[in-house]
Amino acid sequence: MANEEQNFAELYENSLKSLEEGTQVTGTVVDIVNDEIFVDLGYKADGIVPKDEFSYDESEKPASKYKAGDKIDVFILKMNDGKGNVLLSTKKLQTKRLREEFEARVKLGEPITAKVTNVVNGGVTAESNGIRIFIPASQLGKKVENLDEYRGKTLQVKIIEFDQEKRKIIGSERVLVKEAREKAEKEVWSKATVGAELEGTVRELKDYGAFVDLGGLDGLLHISEISWKQIKHPSEVLKVGDKIKVKVLSIDENTKKISLGYRKAEDNPWLNVPYQVGDVVEAKVVSMKPFGAFVELSNGLEGLVHISNITYKRISKPQDVLEMGQMVTAKVVEIDLDKKRIELSIREMEERMPEEEPANQAQEQAEKEPTEKSEEKAPATEETVLKDAEGEQLEILPTENTEAKE
Repeated sequence: MANEEQNFAELYENSLKSLEEGTQVTGTVVDIVNDEIFVDLGYKADGIVPKDEFSYDESEKPASKYKAGDKIDVFILKMNDGKGNVLLSTKKLQTKRLREEFEARVKLGEPITAKVTNVVNGGVTAESNGIRIFIPASQLGKKVENLDEYRGKTLQVKIIEFDQEKRKIIGSERVLVKEAREKAEKEVWSKATVGAELEGTVRELKDYGAFVDLGGLDGLLHISEISWKQIKHPSEVLKVGDKIKVKVLSIDENTKKISLGYRKAEDNPWLNVPYQVGDVVEAKVVSMKPFGAFVELSNGLEGLVHISNITYKRISKPQDVLEMGQMVTAKVVEIDLDKKRIELSIREMEERMPEEEPANQAQEQAEKEPTEKSEEKAPATEETVLKDAEGEQLEILPTENTEAKE
């Protein structure tokens, strides 16, 4: 009986396949659990393909390709994974085919998709279907202070150096970024004609305006073209990242500069000014200059109150009697639509004391005084100088003094 059991055990052992690490075998799918494939290898232990050894394509799932009972080709990594199973890989079998495809794409100059796996001295390393690529920091798409920002990112790179014998593969993201930008620039220039409306993204704000990315080419939106209202900074209307529609105002192909406009012509408040000379309005002081104060009216209109029209009192600057944001009552004294100018007077709304002399009248009187004095006749001299026709002095005659005579 003991001999029979021993013979049976020997027969069973002999019936089992002889497996060896580093070889390819064919098995049968037993089950798929949590993206791991259990494989019958005809061996005393089942094999297992972990999910990270299934495919280089992380989006591909085992259940989308296999089901129980299917035959599967696998590569033996270890005879014992520490849990009594044979550690298998289907990913390793793809290496030869993927390398051939990789080399073909390199020859054609096609982009390669690679995932950054590590940060090393002078750059980062990335993998594309198991093929290791070194990307120098100078060849990354953008400059960063810390290369760790790239860790785990998937990039599109172009292989700029490929030495199969030395296994040296160098990729560049910057080359593709530059090519894409040049292509986008050409497309923008083909559309950018004066008067054309384009869509863009606010990329940067400056005191003098905003830079708008038109899809590979920046255009300048001057602060004066952002709003019909007077604004101190573009951030009052725009913010970085805003998607806006702009109009091409001018193009300089030599300097590659495009000037843009954002405010719409139909929103121009000067097309429909709701005021007439003599109207009394409420306005807010929004800006003050040495020569006067600008006030905000309705519909985005602004008017100027000249310093002489602020008050009857003598002042040296508008700040003497006005404050920023102050609401004032003023009368419209002039409207010039061609020059887009409205002049107002706060002074005319003031009640002046009878004995108080207007500042401007007193000033006018002071300016006249020197002139009047200069026009007074000079007192008669006591001597008269006689000259000939050529201007030479002839003699000096005494002048008669009438007061002395009397």
